[in-house]
Amino acid sequence: MFIIADGAKNMTDEVLVNQTREIVAKIDWNCDVRTNFSDINLGCSIRIISGLNWVFEYVDRTIILEDDCLPNTSFFQFCEELLNHYQDDEQVMHISGFNVFGKSKIEDSYFFSKFILPPWGWATWKRAWNQFNPELDTWQHIKTWAFQNITQDYFKDWTDMFEYIRINKTTWDVPWNMDIWKKNGLVIIPQISLVQNIGFGEQATFTKNNNINLIKIESYEMKFPLNHPQNKCIEFDIEIEKEIIDSLRANLS
Repeated sequence: MFIIADGAKNMTDEVLVNQTREIVAKIDWNCDVRTNFSDINLGCSIRIISGLNWVFEYVDRTIILEDDCLPNTSFFQFCEELLNHYQDDEQVMHISGFNVFGKSKIEDSYFFSKFILPPWGWATWKRAWNQFNPELDTWQHIKTWAFQNITQDYFKDWTDMFEYIRINKTTWDVPWNMDIWKKNGLVIIPQISLVQNIGFGEQATFTKNNNINLIKIESYEMKFPLNHPQNKCIEFDIEIEKEIIDSLRANLS
């Protein structure tokens, strides 16, 4: 288990940070625990990126949960099986635990997409993360792709977000999705959401609006053995894109 923590933003946060570190210091099950605690506040972008870079110094694959993500226990088996199943398939770069619909009407256990957002519980390989561009400027290199693949009704939403993140470096997940697009990579999304986000509210960094649809999505239990798709056809991306933009607009309003 790798535990990555950012430093406090202020004195109030420092109390909470210390309380959290005291809790994880008491992990008492048979587990090799390694910690990477920052003494200063690095922010959501640098802290996640530096933390995952550190993790991949030790392992070639990992399952990632941020502090506001509550998984069903089947999430871990789902990720583990697919990390093994697609370990040598370089086109598959990201395994999501969250499904923006809650449940999808398909018979397979998962489907493929080009969107990772929102990345609430996920897994990946070192071979995929090695494609991450730390400059966060991949958007500048794939504009032609974006013109062809982003819904024109949402084009301004996407490009405004890309440019804001490129300049201000506020988060890691959108640039990571850009890197997947650049490599023509694929994202796996479970048929049912395996992770619930419980981090909505005023204390959140991004998900301050607790009136959006995504807050209502619960976590469900995946059935095993997994039923693998017969091909890698991308499904539901138009609907997923709408959910992403709707939630973005809601949090900005």
